Amino acid sequence: MASSSPKQPKGEEIRINRYLAMCGIASRRAADQMLLEGRVSVNGRVVTEPGLKVVTGRDEVIVDGSIFAEPEEHLLYILFNKPRNAITTSSDERQRETVLDYIDVRERVYPVGRLDRKTTGVLLLTNDGMLANRLMHPSSLVKKEYIAVLDAPFPQASLPLLTGGMRLSDTGEQVSACQARIMGDGSQVWISIHEGKNRQVRRMFKTLGFEVTRLDRSAYAGLAAGDLRRGQWRHLTRAEVRELRRLTGAP
Repeated sequence: MASSSPKQPKGEEIRINRYLAMCGIASRRAADQMLLEGRVSVNGRVVTEPGLKVVTGRDEVIVDGSIFAEPEEHLLYILFNKPRNAITTSSDERQRETVLDYIDVRERVYPVGRLDRKTTGVLLLTNDGMLANRLMHPSSLVKKEYIAVLDAPFPQASLPLLTGGMRLSDTGEQVSACQARIMGDGSQVWISIHEGKNRQVRRMFKTLGFEVTRLDRSAYAGLAAGDLRRGQWRHLTRAEVRELRRLTGAP
C-alpha cells in the first residue's frame, strides 16, 4: 500500500512541519500546532519552531513519545502477538529485548501504544503515523480486550464496581465505564476498555483488592492474534486496514 507522498531522499534538509506532513502525521497547519504543544522532539530535545530543519535519514523525530516520523515509500501494518518480557519500544538503554527484535521488515515500524513488559498479546506496529495517532487518541474509543488472571476468584457482586467507572486508588485518576465478564472458576476476567492509561487494567483490579498475576491482550480494535503464537507476527490485510480507518475516521 503506497503513500501518496514521494519518498524523501536521505540526507536532505527539510522543515519540520513539512516533514511531519510528509510522514502522514498531520497537515502542516496541524503539525505547527503539535509543535507549539510540545509534542514533537528531535534527537531527544523537544522542539517548538515550525521553521526548524531536520535532516532525513539522520535526525530522530518522535511524536507524542512513541511514534517515530519518517517518510516511507510503503506503509506497513503489522499485528504481533507479544511475548512476556519484551519491551514495547524501539530501543532500550538497558539492552533488554524489544518487540522490534521480532519484526523482520526493511521499513521502520513502531508500536501503536504500549503494553507493559509482563503483559502479552495483541500489539499493532506501523509506519503510518496518522492512523497510529488516531488509534491512540481517546476520542476514537478503540476497544482493547484483555484476559486477566487474578490471585483470587473475582466475586459477581464486585462486577458493577469494576465496570461502572472508578477512581484509581494509587493516583485518584478517574477511568470510564467498561465491559467485563467473569470466566471459569472466577479467577479469570475478560475486560474491555477504550482508554489507555498506564497499566490501567492492573490498577483497576488493584483498586478493588486483587492482584493480576497474568494479563493478555486478546484483541485490539477488533483484531485478535488468531493462530499467531507468542513472538509471531503478520501483515494486516487490506480489509483490516480499511476497517481501522473506518473505526478512527482516518482518510
